[in-house]
Amino acid sequence: MYHIKNDKRAYASAELICSALLELLETSPFEEITISDIQRVSTVSRSTFYRNFDCIEDVLMLLCDRSFEAAFKRAEETGEEIRVAVFRYWFENVTLLETIVRIHRTDILVESLRRSEQVERYFRPYIKDETVFDYFSGVIASAMVGILSTWIEHGKTESEEQVMQNTQKAFMKLITLGIMGKYRIKK
Repeated sequence: MYHIKNDKRAYASAELICSALLELLETSPFEEITISDIQRVSTVSRSTFYRNFDCIEDVLMLLCDRSFEAAFKRAEETGEEIRVAVFRYWFENVTLLETIVRIHRTDILVESLRRSEQVERYFRPYIKDETVFDYFSGVIASAMVGILSTWIEHGKTESEEQVMQNTQKAFMKLITLGIMGKYRIKK
């Protein structure tokens, strides 16, 4: 997990590290990027890296957290539906998403969205029961990440509108087939 202190220098160092990783991802596969590479591009020392992050995957986690924050902020500012703003954000910032899907670490995305302050702020008022809210946030995060992963696996061939339409149709099928209810396999 990342552990960035609440001071300007720590934030500045984390920003340099995040920017360096994103820059490196433009030319190198994630698996080939080392902390030394990040040091070289970011100009921060190895000790500064480890003061803020335990490993390179932690940088991905911070980038995902920031991405979901930005997507929710966009929804607030534009009045877009939350799902539209989140999809649009990831469509426009696809390098991070592609990397996470390619290295089979979609768990980073799921956890980032599940523990997002925005999910808590926007949905908690409607779901008072703690256990139900935990399941709700798990379902929302898993569905969102599953949809984005499928789009990447399809080679990003569908437009944003097509992904939204296909998602809507898929959820309607869940309901009409009774899978979200009392679905039973017929003999």
